[in-house]
Amino acid sequence: MTKTPEEYLKEPYGRILIPDEHGHYSAEILEFPGCFAEGATADEAIQALERAAKVWILAALDQGQEIPPPFMNQSFGGKVALRLPRSLHRMAARFAERDGTSLNQFLVTAIAARIGAEEFHNLLVEKVMKKVVNSLGTRSSKPSAPSPKAPIRRINLEDDAPGRA
Repeated sequence: MTKTPEEYLKEPYGRILIPDEHGHYSAEILEFPGCFAEGATADEAIQALERAAKVWILAALDQGQEIPPPFMNQSFGGKVALRLPRSLHRMAARFAERDGTSLNQFLVTAIAARIGAEEFHNLLVEKVMKKVVNSLGTRSSKPSAPSPKAPIRRINLEDDAPGRA
């Protein structure tokens, strides 16, 4: 038995709402590629998105495609209200267009890249700290011999100054 679009949309699919520079809004469902809508207000954009999502689900089912499950587990609703400065929004939209993806997918990828970089950084710091601690632990407890000092030579700069004899 196949679920209805309404049943699918009761699941915690990620919805993103983005204001534009003219005071309008666009909205997308993260898991449904190409499913987005616009509205003059946030509520209008969300309502239009729900209608678009129903059409998207019906079209996918008609083509024999599986409806993707929600990304988020039950502890997260999958909705993120994201406010961007206009310039950042414009740049992100241009990068998404250049990459041939939706703005939503671009933002998801950018966030995932940042999280991956942060995890990688933390792993590197942890490994370096372990090496430092291990190297300190393997050093001899005997004090090392003092290094020989270089001889100090004093130079009288006044004798070499121009115009002086």
